[in-house]
Amino acid sequence: MPEILSLALLSASSHLKPKKTSIQMHWLDYFIIGTYIAQTFQIFFYALPSAGSTCEMLFNLKKKTGLASQHPGLGIIQSKLKMVITVAATLAVLAVSMVPILTLLFPELSPYLLPLVRTPSPGLSLFSAALLLLGNSLTYIAVATLKAHVRFHDFGEATRLYTAGIYGYVRNPITLGLATIFTGFVLARPTVVMVLGLVIFLLNAVYRIRMEEVYLEKTFGDEYRQYRREVAKYFPKIQSRFKPQIFKKS
Repeated sequence: MPEILSLALLSASSHLKPKKTSIQMHWLDYFIIGTYIAQTFQIFFYALPSAGSTCEMLFNLKKKTGLASQHPGLGIIQSKLKMVITVAATLAVLAVSMVPILTLLFPELSPYLLPLVRTPSPGLSLFSAALLLLGNSLTYIAVATLKAHVRFHDFGEATRLYTAGIYGYVRNPITLGLATIFTGFVLARPTVVMVLGLVIFLLNAVYRIRMEEVYLEKTFGDEYRQYRREVAKYFPKIQSRFKPQIFKKS
């Protein structure tokens, strides 16, 4: 009897001991982590002023002088409803963009995101990794190009229209790169929440680009209109490339 009791106590104690948990890393997770590192590096070391950023419109616009009256976001900052929607969209995109790393650290969150597939296929994972690499490359090239060749007004818009390099193929390579990264995240974590986040990101990006286009047309006139006609907004035209030029504001 004592032997049976001791065995029972030993068995119970083994179940009460805390189990060591470890993060199960899939090879795609290294691409996800690398993307966060690459984008963080760009934010801290290659950051560009952005008139369309929510922080710029919330905190800096009213402090700026001179050309601030031409600020692309002036229409948003003057409307409480538009400002609330813009802030809400920004927060939603930021929250969803953290899902891939959060689900890596806390896998138990995954069921609450409404998964679309139980386990992504190898092909889907490979395509996701390719998109992450492409998106990071696009954003780096686009940001580095502007940083090397363009100066900005104090409210975040470029002082001249730069059309060389990658900007001779597509007008919005930074947005294209970020959208590519977000799509890669969706394929890496195919859930309803990620898909909704991508939709919000795209709607938000399209609205901000339209806002900027209005500013560029007012500022650079026919020069910008010619550039807009010959260079695609998002996807490069295979047959031609815009002749590299730098248009200065008249």
